Amino acid sequence: MHWAKELQFGADKDHTLNYDLRVLGRKGMYNISAVAGVNQLEEVKASIPGIIKSVEFNDGNKYLDFDADTDTVAAWTIGGLVAGKVLAKVGFFAILAKFGKIIVIGIIAAFAAIKKFLFGSKDQVVSKPAEEETALLEEHNSTEE
Repeated sequence: MHWAKELQFGADKDHTLNYDLRVLGRKGMYNISAVAGVNQLEEVKASIPGIIKSVEFNDGNKYLDFDADTDTVAAWTIGGLVAGKVLAKVGFFAILAKFGKIIVIGIIAAFAAIKKFLFGSKDQVVSKPAEEETALLEEHNSTEE
């Protein structure tokens, strides 16, 4: 599968051609990009069949080696291949938006647990020993000497 994008940078009169080519394999893909001037589009298109023939996957990893009984079908679609990074970013932000509250609450709970572990709980009460206990301790200490 292949497609081209025409780009213009700033006020530059010359437009740039970004030509993307994806060669699919059984467990992945080979991504090839050609950058040229728009006036070279026909030359780039003419070279595509030779480039496709030059791409080789290892035995068992070719697209034609797909086995429906043992292989899993990828969750991504043709649109996902074409959009690439944009879909990945949108997917990340969609997950963040959907689970953002849970993630934030989890982080806060983790920090609270670490604080409690390191510094103890707030419910600890420090009290002075009663006068009777102090007298007994002093008496016990004096008899040992």
